[in-house]
Amino acid sequence: MATEKMELVNINGTLPQLDEAIAALLESGSFHMEEGFSRSSGGYKPLNEKNPYSPILKKFSGLCIGLDCEHEKGDKSRCTLTTPEEFEELYKKIYEHYSKLDTKRNELDKHIAQRSEASVQTAHLKGMEEDLSRLFKLEYISVRFGRLPSDNVRKLEYFERNFFFFEFDQDLTFTYGMYVCPKTEKEEIDEIFKTLFFERTRIPDFVKGSASQAHAELQKEIEQGRKDLMLTEQQISELSDKYRAELADACEKLRYLKGAFTLRRKAGTLKDKFLIKGFIPKKDKDKLEDAFRGRDMEVTFLPPDSDSGCKPPTILKNGLLTRPFKMLVGMYGLPTYGGFDPTAFVALTYSLLFGIMFGDLGQGFLIALLSIPVAKKLSKDMGGIMLRCGICSMIFGTLYGSVFGIEDLLDPVFEDAGIDFLPLRAFESTNFILFTAVGIGIFLIVVSMLINIFTSFKRKDIESAVFGANGICGLIFYGSIVFAVVSTMMLDMEVMSTAFVIFLIVIPALCIFCRVPFAIFAKYRQWKLSEHDDKMTVGGFIVENFFEMFEFVLSYISNTMSFLRVGGFVMSHAGMMLVVMTLMEGMSKVGKPIVFVIGNLFVMAMEGMIVAIQIIRLEFYEIFSRFYLSGGKEYVPITSELLKDDI
Repeated sequence: MATEKMELVNINGTLPQLDEAIAALLESGSFHMEEGFSRSSGGYKPLNEKNPYSPILKKFSGLCIGLDCEHEKGDKSRCTLTTPEEFEELYKKIYEHYSKLDTKRNELDKHIAQRSEASVQTAHLKGMEEDLSRLFKLEYISVRFGRLPSDNVRKLEYFERNFFFFEFDQDLTFTYGMYVCPKTEKEEIDEIFKTLFFERTRIPDFVKGSASQAHAELQKEIEQGRKDLMLTEQQISELSDKYRAELADACEKLRYLKGAFTLRRKAGTLKDKFLIKGFIPKKDKDKLEDAFRGRDMEVTFLPPDSDSGCKPPTILKNGLLTRPFKMLVGMYGLPTYGGFDPTAFVALTYSLLFGIMFGDLGQGFLIALLSIPVAKKLSKDMGGIMLRCGICSMIFGTLYGSVFGIEDLLDPVFEDAGIDFLPLRAFESTNFILFTAVGIGIFLIVVSMLINIFTSFKRKDIESAVFGANGICGLIFYGSIVFAVVSTMMLDMEVMSTAFVIFLIVIPALCIFCRVPFAIFAKYRQWKLSEHDDKMTVGGFIVENFFEMFEFVLSYISNTMSFLRVGGFVMSHAGMMLVVMTLMEGMSKVGKPIVFVIGNLFVMAMEGMIVAIQIIRLEFYEIFSRFYLSGGKEYVPITSELLKDDI
């Protein structure tokens, strides 16, 4: 349950070797880079330089989008180009061909769109045999084409003005036509038609001849334009096929070079020298040494805590069975380097609690089965958690005798095996289930305290390990009260003697109350009420610690009682499935299987999600809060940094 051991690495060399050093680190594949110009670096400063690969990469990305090959996977090893100038030359060579074809494609798109719109307009001018271009050149007459709501056509009779409206076509809503009027009165006539919701259609200048001639000519132009466009698209596709692999390789190489150049920002420089600092897993030390073997650079390996300006990153070290649960630990926060990794503890407790709270052999099997597509399509860790929870659900479902809510299906199996105390019926063993749930809570709280004692001693925190509410004194205080309550109420034993109360309850409580001065004395061999505040008075100390002690006692009670929800969800699951079975009894033969399937799916979806969330709450608030210290830094090798969007 420990984190991966790390080593601090310092790499020194001359500035011309900086790119070579970064390439070697990328080759090693596991170097976590820190800033080489921190206060502890001895005067080294950062490099202030623009990335020369960023502009050309944007150009290549745009070109790939235009040639429809942006998703093509490349291999940077096939690309021999290295400098921005070489990439610029390749870009110009391809773009010169592409830009001509792209310009022609855009012009054809515009040409076809204009002709198509004009074709729709001329299609409604049936019977207009006059040359349209001549109508717009009349000296004294204005002509307006468009459409008018059919209900408003007869209203034109009420306007005694100098205009004529000619109808050409009609549909369910509009009448298409034109009106003519003297140019001296066109403003007034236009206003009249606006009030009648006339929608004007502007005939483009390129439309010639009568309406029928213009429509036929436009159709020919559209057809020819589409042929030309198809030919242009084919030429662009051929160009894409020709340069697709080369572009993909160049883009992959550019992304690598851009990312590698950006890593230069983390290096520290002093005159003509550079300093690279970072961490590497101890097990990968040989790989890094091999990457720098034969290079004229100084590589120094140091203990991870030897530089106060660099905080070692954390790598969770987990086995196959517990690895998926690192996702839950990460939600709470990574442990500090060298701290306690609770992933295995979470994996065990989470799986068991889920199985207890959601025990059903059939539904557990479906959850385990569903974990396969979830792991492939959504999240591998989430799928792994579902698989383990599903298996535990099947195990406890067998103990409960529940298969898709049918509680008597496994009875013959237990009878043949001679096991008379199984299955465990939820409604027949209510008290046993609730008391067991509280017992599980007490056990987990005690284990959490033991973990806190161990980890606190490891980091030499005497206050937390001995005198804290979750230390030795807290464990004695809590365990004694629990033992006294259980002995008195359940075993009918009287253990609350004077010695018991004084030595196992009062003295531990006083130690918790005075934990700060006791810890200061144990550490510095002097008495102080506070380590950080010399002005703390006795009265202030008593008031402050009284309320903290009250909070500690309250947390013991609330955290213990919180585990009643474990037994509550056992009852809840059995109750919901009882409702499903009751509904089935009132249905016909056809309806029973439908209710059975829908009911089981509903319970799995709703209660499964609620149980999963409630267990996370128990883990974080009742268990983690007693021993876990987060605040660790994520381990990010520079090979992963190359994939970041901001690089």
